[in-house]
Amino acid sequence: MLKYLVVYASESGNTKKIADEIFYALPSDSKEEINVRSWNGRHDAETYFIGFWANRGTCSLEIIDLISSLHKKNVAFFGTCGLGNDAEYYKLLEKSAVLWLADDNFFIGSYFCQGSMPALIREKYETYRDRLPDSDFNRMMTIIDEGQKHPDKQDLLKANVFTDTAIHKIQNNDEYSRLKNII
Repeated sequence: MLKYLVVYASESGNTKKIADEIFYALPSDSKEEINVRSWNGRHDAETYFIGFWANRGTCSLEIIDLISSLHKKNVAFFGTCGLGNDAEYYKLLEKSAVLWLADDNFFIGSYFCQGSMPALIREKYETYRDRLPDSDFNRMMTIIDEGQKHPDKQDLLKANVFTDTAIHKIQNNDEYSRLKNII
């Protein structure tokens, strides 16, 4: 069994960039990084870092299948979203994924950042121009345009810090569990 497994779903490459950063930040040689489509249940680890791109406020079915299959694991989520650079939205993404996580797992936390969207998506949103108030439409287009710069170096640095923090939470939880069993 591996110590760490970084599993991700990434349609445009944004979430893979975050997955790569998390993978490189992990301290162990006992680690692997794979696309969720290659996971198929044959890979196992003590700790899972599960990444996804936000699709209508949640994760894909293949990520849900992975999350719901885990038991007695350390689990963290990460991901990207094109139409969000908002801490409250990131909390909603976390909650939508945690719903699928069994209670016997140790949930470490999550890290989400903005990601770029393909030009086709921007073109689709352009069709909303006449259906939305100008202020809403302009705000949405500004978010999309700003997203083209992400994930950037700052986002990757935050992913690295998130990984380090997650590892410390696991170590503290392991120490707490060990002491609780002694007493």
